[in-house]
Amino acid sequence: MNMFRETDINKFLNGRQFFILTAVLFVVAAWIASFSGRVPLQGSTSGICYTSAAVLSITPVVSLLLNAAGMVGVCALLSFLNRSFSFVRNMTYVFSSSYLLLAIANPYIITHLYDGTMLSLVVMVVAWIMFSTYLSPYPQRRVYLSFTILSACCMFQYAFVYLLPVFFIGFMQMRAVSLRSVLAMVFGLATPFWIVLGTGMVSLDSLMAPKLLNVWDGLDLSQSRFMIVSLAVTVLFTAVLIGVNVLQIIRYKMQVRAYNGFFLVLSFFTMLMMAIDYNNALVYQPVLNICLAVQMAHTFTIKNYLRRYIPYLLFALICMAVFVWRVMY
Repeated sequence: MNMFRETDINKFLNGRQFFILTAVLFVVAAWIASFSGRVPLQGSTSGICYTSAAVLSITPVVSLLLNAAGMVGVCALLSFLNRSFSFVRNMTYVFSSSYLLLAIANPYIITHLYDGTMLSLVVMVVAWIMFSTYLSPYPQRRVYLSFTILSACCMFQYAFVYLLPVFFIGFMQMRAVSLRSVLAMVFGLATPFWIVLGTGMVSLDSLMAPKLLNVWDGLDLSQSRFMIVSLAVTVLFTAVLIGVNVLQIIRYKMQVRAYNGFFLVLSFFTMLMMAIDYNNALVYQPVLNICLAVQMAHTFTIKNYLRRYIPYLLFALICMAVFVWRVMY
């Protein structure tokens, strides 16, 4: 009977019901945090051509709702991606629940619509396009579309620039890179700039270069102690779980290895950008949360020991405790 109950707990945590419960908790937490004065901290909201669309003057309530919808949308895209391409061994909602719990633990990223939410949404949309090109004989249109989207986003927030090499490597992992694909990528990158420069909407002398501040120059424990610790813990756990899971992942078939290889590359580049572009560290955090959530889903489904619900419930409780502490502190 005890074994039966523990099996049920594992199934509950792995299933849709726990994700729905987490989504409700996330919306409530976001609403509470919005009254605490916690707002996303960004060193820059500018892109190569324009200012980020996330800083448009919208009411706080609308901004809160849009951000919540965007983060829940990331969860839906994660589930849809796994259902379509099965990059995690079993059908699971653990990555979706984990993504929302990680967001709850950091009130700074759940109170207003900001560039981090947009960045994570674009990552998931373009990842779906990219995954669909695996061994495709004619991937050029999807390569063009992917890099057109990324290029257009770079115009509004330069944090998107780092996704260009990530997705180029990703298409190589999908075995979708050829001379035609490279040309499609180049034309995709050029198209948005060709349009705005050719129509006179933007002049060449108004283009803005990124202003990067590395983590050591920007380190200020007195002002951002919690943010630094939060990012460090997220990076550490992501690296640890990658190390735990990679030996099992390399035993999967080549196609699944390619999909998971993309998340490994995305993890590495995101961690690197947090150090190089410390000003926008919180912009990159939702993407790193995606990477950590995927690794947690692997750990939960690969390790089939009976009491695997215990560390996961402990993780959930820690996230909620950190939220309460940060809102009340």
